[in-house]
Amino acid sequence: MTNGRVTESAYLQQLCRRVDRDRVSAKVKVINGDPLTVVKELSGPRSDLSDYREVWIVVDHDGRERHDFLKECRELSSRQTIVHGIVSVPCFEVWLNAHYAHVKNYRNQADAQAHYLELTGLSKKNAKTLPDDFPWDEAVQAVARCHLPTDSLPELGTQGACPSTTMPHLLRSLGLLGADEF
Repeated sequence: MTNGRVTESAYLQQLCRRVDRDRVSAKVKVINGDPLTVVKELSGPRSDLSDYREVWIVVDHDGRERHDFLKECRELSSRQTIVHGIVSVPCFEVWLNAHYAHVKNYRNQADAQAHYLELTGLSKKNAKTLPDDFPWDEAVQAVARCHLPTDSLPELGTQGACPSTTMPHLLRSLGLLGADEF
């Protein structure tokens, strides 16, 4: 699940194509709204999560603390379904950038997005897309590069320092990264 209609959705759709389909069933759903709205929608009467062992909700920090969002994710979990919140600080481009190079000390979302354009060579018009030559095979290296060298990878269910993301935990759960790779 994500509230990112373009970049996050495109990335997650590609991830779903890369999983071992004999072991993992994965699908992407975009829910419009802020992170707490996404959780609220998933807790509503028309949303049945019982068919899933895990649900992952991928959101941006967007300059706002996401501790309440992470708490709501934990509270939405049940015996059958664990709901995980993934927070990228300041935004999802931190994870994308880490596929190319070490992240920088971004002040805000605009800094991270400008670095993404620099790394990919995409135009501003295509800033929310993934390039055709996106380095998917750099995911292992991205784990070490998605936070500053002075910080460590944030624990699952937490919001890390700026810049950071907990995306590697999702890739591990999908079988795309081994437990020994971070």
